[in-house]
Amino acid sequence: MGVLGAGMMGAGIAYSLANKGIKVVLKDVSIDNAKKGKSYSQKVLDKQVARGKLTNEIAQQTLALITPTAEAADLSACDFVIETVFEDRTIKANVTQEIESVIDANIIFASNTSTLPITGLANASARPENFIGMHFFSPVDKMPLVEIICGENTSDDALAACYDLTLQMGKTPIVVNDSRGFYTSRVFTTFVKEGIAMLKDAHPASIENAAYLSGFPVGPLAISDEVSLTLFDKIDKQTRSDLALEGKTLAPHPADDIIHTMIENNPVGRSAGPGFYDNPDGSKHTL
Repeated sequence: MGVLGAGMMGAGIAYSLANKGIKVVLKDVSIDNAKKGKSYSQKVLDKQVARGKLTNEIAQQTLALITPTAEAADLSACDFVIETVFEDRTIKANVTQEIESVIDANIIFASNTSTLPITGLANASARPENFIGMHFFSPVDKMPLVEIICGENTSDDALAACYDLTLQMGKTPIVVNDSRGFYTSRVFTTFVKEGIAMLKDAHPASIENAAYLSGFPVGPLAISDEVSLTLFDKIDKQTRSDLALEGKTLAPHPADDIIHTMIENNPVGRSAGPGFYDNPDGSKHTL
């Protein structure tokens, strides 16, 4: 397997693959970033060893299955590639073309996009029949769902391979229609943005507790920290850009000004420091 992007999502996918005995080439723009992505697997495995759930020998064997790299050529022997780069159409197009130039013509290329329609992303591919959407959820090692999205030209073989890989990873696949936000991201974004918008009138603890009492395992403010507020900003910018090409505009959401204020003042979530919660090392996070 080739995994493009060693951020939180790519690192989680790499671990989930290696944990099932699958060799992974984890690529990022620099070898340091790629190694940092591999270190996520080290932390997960170390915790399991410390809890007695895994032997150190097996942990090291699993870790050895992940090869970090900054070179596209190192993916030439991969049987399947998953792209996890930023939610930016241009960046995804450049990555698609770069990797397709070094992999075999029959290799499936899956984009982990959470919102961008697959048919549009496949326009950058020389082999749209092999291009498919494979949307994982964070943290990947704990979340069982995988959303599979076919573009207009995605072949039945590509869908079957993607479905089989999802099962091989021990996860639950759902196949959904190709539309902006697909199924889960529309539900997720609504949940988070409605929670953030309520900050104008409600105490943050009340918002989080309302989510728990409604059956959600994590509140909208906590989960927005987990995925990073910058993700929502990137999605909105790309959506505005796409809609502008269609002569349409994106209606503002009451949460948008809060998100922008948070980003301007630097707290953007756990990946880069505090957000709605403080997250000091070694202690339980607090609002």
